[in-house]
Amino acid sequence: MMSSVDEARANVETEYKRALEIAEAGGQLAGVESQLWTQMLALGRAMIALYFVHHVNRLRAGTYEHEGRMFELSGSITNDIGTRFGKVAFRRPTARPVGRPRGRRDFPVDRELGIASGFSVPATLVLVRLCAQMAFANARATFTNIFEWAPCSRTVLRMVDSVGNHAATFLEQAPAPEDDGEILVVQADGKGIPMISSAEHRRRQERRKAPRHTTKRHARRLRRREVPRKRRRVGDKTKNAKMSVVGVIYTMRRLKDGTVEGPINKRVIATLGGHEALFMLLRREADKRGYGTKKTLFLSDGAKVLWRLKDEYFPAAEGCIDWFHIVEKLWACGECIHPNDRNAAATWYSTQTKLLRQRGSGPVITNLKAALLAVPKTGPGTKHRRTLLRNTYRHLLSHMPHMQYASLRRRDLDIATGAVEGAVRNVVGLRLDGPGMRWSQERAERVLHLRCILVNGQWDAFVRYVTERERGTIKLATRPAPTVPYDAAPKKLAEAA
Repeated sequence: MMSSVDEARANVETEYKRALEIAEAGGQLAGVESQLWTQMLALGRAMIALYFVHHVNRLRAGTYEHEGRMFELSGSITNDIGTRFGKVAFRRPTARPVGRPRGRRDFPVDRELGIASGFSVPATLVLVRLCAQMAFANARATFTNIFEWAPCSRTVLRMVDSVGNHAATFLEQAPAPEDDGEILVVQADGKGIPMISSAEHRRRQERRKAPRHTTKRHARRLRRREVPRKRRRVGDKTKNAKMSVVGVIYTMRRLKDGTVEGPINKRVIATLGGHEALFMLLRREADKRGYGTKKTLFLSDGAKVLWRLKDEYFPAAEGCIDWFHIVEKLWACGECIHPNDRNAAATWYSTQTKLLRQRGSGPVITNLKAALLAVPKTGPGTKHRRTLLRNTYRHLLSHMPHMQYASLRRRDLDIATGAVEGAVRNVVGLRLDGPGMRWSQERAERVLHLRCILVNGQWDAFVRYVTERERGTIKLATRPAPTVPYDAAPKKLAEAA
């Protein structure tokens, strides 16, 4: 650590001269660029060290008041501060409460400069953003590749936990976007996130305690022998998943020629707290954007819980069940009606979809009922055919008010849930449902909210929100959030409930 401003300034000049020598030496661009980037980081560290010395020298010996208590300077401390340029040694004075030489130390320079937990705010937020975009190990490797250093894996988790704590409150308080359209659209869907089970959590803890006597490859082989995988039966879940629910809300604007443009100001909201929690968040966002005064359209698939909550939270919204959800069922019915003639099945399907789009659901439901009555009550394969046709008939009959596709298309409005399905893939699928991932609910919820902020294009506003709320610094948690296992109910039992 530089002891004076002159020494720190001399070090800056030395690093700058080295950068000039690299630029003037010549050679292949790839080599020069690589060397120059490393040298620019070294120059940045020297500049940060000069910045530290300047601020430490401003502090005069004596006493000062903080939060109603008097402190006096006593001793000093030196440690490394992680910045985007790398780690920089920082020596600064500390203080103790007046009259209490063994009282808790205060760090006046750290508070003034916005340093907490040994890392700068920009370095912390860049790493957290990478963690919201990719797996933690990949984020740390990418950070290392760019800045040529990185905190340990445990510290990365502490950063994600501490910054992620602000994500939910930021999304709730975010103001409504400006220049919104006059038609409000709400969509909802869900996707499972693989969680760590009690058995796997126990095995991981035992694995950490067990001594290593072999290579990683042979250790995996021994684990497979000790805990062989059970063959899954029909109906068993393929992963220990907890359902995340995702909502999308946006507006559309009607132009002078009668057509509609959109989506405008699309916002994605997601949570692991259940469908009720999602609809509470959606309703709060919808109220900000004019629900009750704007024409509102709600779109979803056929999940009963979504339509029940739609009636509770968005009673004034016009409902529309996803077009592709319905036509997939009609295609299955066409194959059921004409099991041995694919061309006839395609013709039947084409006829029904045309009727559905042009004349509504009534003729299609009538045709399904006629097809059901035409299937014999006895005979090989008839039970499956009757069950499929009956279930589809009942499903369409229950959602008859939500299949006004002809009216919606005349008004140039959406009839499919592509927006929320894309959001599910971008927010959940690409980040939280990767190969081998096993999450604890608390951290998965934080990453889910951080991912929503990224997809919404709100990251810069989130950075301002965090720095203002934390008064220019980010204090990391002392340890990562503990892993809490989750055991999903068996599929058959969950369906029965």
